Formats: sequence, C-alpha cells, structure tokens
Amino acid sequence: MADYLILDGYNLIGALERYRTAATGGLDESRERLVNDALKAAGWTGRRVIVVFDAHGSPEPEREEIRAGGVVRLVFSARGQSADDVIERLLSRLGGGATVYSGDFALQRTVLARGARRATPREFQALLDELPAVVRTPERSLRSKVADRLSPETLRRLEEIRRRAHED
Repeated sequence: MADYLILDGYNLIGALERYRTAATGGLDESRERLVNDALKAAGWTGRRVIVVFDAHGSPEPEREEIRAGGVVRLVFSARGQSADDVIERLLSRLGGGATVYSGDFALQRTVLARGARRATPREFQALLDELPAVVRTPERSLRSKVADRLSPETLRRLEEIRRRAHED
C-alpha cells in the first residue's frame, strides 16, 4: 500500500462536481473543500496526503503549507512550473510509494513509469464515498443526546413527569 496520496489539485477541482465553483461559490472555496476532503482521506486511510496546485502564473516562488501537523501538505508550484512538474519531482523523492489522483493522461503515464500507482478523479470520489457518514458530514453534531436513545413512549412519559413536577 502506498504511503502517500498525491492529489493533482486543480485537475480534481475541474473533474469532480463537488468542487465545481457553481457548487462551492468560488475557486477559493473549491480549494478549501478539496483540502478538507484531503484531511478526511488522510484520517480514514492513515496515509499522508500532498495536494499540488498549479501556480505557474504567480510571481511567487514555490511554497508549501502544512495542515494537521504535517498529515496534509499543500504545494503551490513556482512560476513557470506546472503541478505535473512538482508531482514528478515528488515521485522521484518518494521512490514510488505513492498513489497519484489525476485525470491527466500524460501525468498518469509518468506516474506508472516512476513505479507509483495512478488513480482517476472518480476513484478519489469513491474514496470519499467510503468515508463513514460522521467523517463525511462534520457539520452535523456528533453530540449524542439521551433523547436520541429513548423510545417515543418513554419520552412521552418523562415529559408528563416533568410537567407534573412544575405544577406542584
């Protein structure tokens, strides 16, 4: 099993409906949703995740951001470099211990030639779909209530007792 999951950031954003700007409200929001999904995938698979974004139009040098104590690393390519260039360099350093998620056919061929595994954007979506519902929907309260575990009849009786206690 590969040690790293490498995500071709903008390729996944363009390929999967969940990241389309019409669904998220903008590119920044799409990027953040992908990063949040990367954090969930890291937690679920136990692997480190590297998300690579093209920034070749930017005047800034290559930069990295670390999330969750290094479990997820974001890499923004340098001016004149593509995400593919960065991913190829990462694969050289990792020695094939990675699965790269991208719909870019040329990159997929390079990934296989470097001894790593390639996977499509749809396979990343399938990985997300495997996540337990609790992980997929963190906005839902995880706090368990006693009332959630009681039958409707028991709840009705308790409510009657509560009302009688307030009347006295």
